[in-house]
Amino acid sequence: MKLALYYDGDCPFCSKYADVLRLKGCYELTICNAREDTSWQQCNKNIKLDDGVILVANNNCFQGVEALDMLLKICQYRGLFFSLHKLIFSNALIGKSVYALFKILRKCVLYFKKK
Repeated sequence: MKLALYYDGDCPFCSKYADVLRLKGCYELTICNAREDTSWQQCNKNIKLDDGVILVANNNCFQGVEALDMLLKICQYRGLFFSLHKLIFSNALIGKSVYALFKILRKCVLYFKKK
């Protein structure tokens, strides 16, 4: 299965998350800065980068909590960080709440960085 994860390269949270994923590795996962590589827009024209991380899996688009949950189902990451990650994002209510908090923090950071 070919996977591509697109993140906001201007967001420090997103960039650090992408770095962690690169270190852990997942088969055939390409990690791209969505501001430099806009091929994710071909999957679904209605998706906006400001709404969260984007996962393209076999021409299907997933975004935000759904993307993170799908990524954890496909990739067999191990460790405390990913165990906690899976616990949070596999529960729709908790995952949406935590993700909404991160989106607010992201917007604040980008505002202060003038992005």
